[in-house]
Amino acid sequence: MKSKSPSRLHTILTSVLVLSLFGLITFLQVKYDRLGPPFTTRLKLAKRNLLPPQILPYVSFGFNNILSDIYWIRAIQDFVAWNGKESFYISYFKNITTLDPRFEYPYLFAILAIPQKKDVVVLNEVADISKKGIESIPEGWQIPFYLGTQYYLFTKNYSPAESYLAIASTKKNAPDGVFLVYSTFAGRNSPKPIRGDEDVLIARSLLKVIYNSTDNETTKKIIEKGLQEDAIYNMIEKGIIAYKEKNKKYPLTTEEMEASHFIRLPEAFKDAFEVTINQQNGSFKVRGK
Repeated sequence: MKSKSPSRLHTILTSVLVLSLFGLITFLQVKYDRLGPPFTTRLKLAKRNLLPPQILPYVSFGFNNILSDIYWIRAIQDFVAWNGKESFYISYFKNITTLDPRFEYPYLFAILAIPQKKDVVVLNEVADISKKGIESIPEGWQIPFYLGTQYYLFTKNYSPAESYLAIASTKKNAPDGVFLVYSTFAGRNSPKPIRGDEDVLIARSLLKVIYNSTDNETTKKIIEKGLQEDAIYNMIEKGIIAYKEKNKKYPLTTEEMEASHFIRLPEAFKDAFEVTINQQNGSFKVRGK
């Protein structure tokens, strides 16, 4: 019995020493963090050379899901630094959907995040990728509904949006909002673009269905941004009309409308974008600075 006492005492002393050292390291780290400058991270865009999706089935060696997860993680990491212009970024989603066509969320993310500044050409490219998801996930309503929403927001045109919303409305698990929005589209007899207050209400209804049906916080933030941008566009349009009514001519700049108290644009919007107004018909374009 006596021979075990020194060993037990040694174990206790060793444990106390280890805990003391751990506590000291933690204390010194906290003190260092408080004294040091704030931590910042500056991300730079790195152009990626990705494998062509056509050859992936032949080199994946059965690890399709693992490889698609790796591409997905890299796509999310690069999205933080992506400038919205480098075309390599869309290749991530071509590769992911080739490896795992039933992996639904990358389709939804690509539809909402990749097309920038009402770029219908890029949206068409994303739609081509998403057709694979519509075929591979026949029970899913979100891919066609997200596509229909983006086509309507980008083009303000009834026809291309209606075709995708029609697909979404055939899915048994679609929420009630899908059917309500689709019935609004299908009940219209005119193929002409929708205008005015009705246009704003429909756009917001489309976005709210997505916002209310997703649990993903990134998707919610994208939708919140879309709702804000839609409100700004609507404000500019109505400001131009009001300015024309009062002054019998279209404004040259948004500053003229602000001076007349017809609009008030957020400072962040003015820092990032410039608005060009057509003096002949009052139409306008928004471009990044």
